[in-house]
Amino acid sequence: MRPREVVELAEPELPASVVTAHLASCAGELARSGLPVSDMPVSVEHLVAGQRHVAVALEGLARRLALGPVTEDRAALVEVLRAAAEASSHAADALGAGGHLFESVANETAF
Repeated sequence: MRPREVVELAEPELPASVVTAHLASCAGELARSGLPVSDMPVSVEHLVAGQRHVAVALEGLARRLALGPVTEDRAALVEVLRAAAEASSHAADALGAGGHLFESVANETAF
């Protein structure tokens, strides 16, 4: 009997610079577009999720930097990243709290 060969396929992974460039491009397009009011509820749900992911990414960067050698610049950057992560999390919370209002406004007949 032949031994079974198990091959695990690696998940495709894009470099962080590609992912962040795509994120910036998408955010820029959203800023330039006239988001229809009727699309706000779903779009805001995506923005909330995106803000939460950005917060986690920033906190992860801060944690990684905090593990390195302690320097004044590194400590300052860790503080900046943690503040940005917290701000992104607060933005997500604020948008999420208004979710029902976006739905209500989107259902209005005249805007």
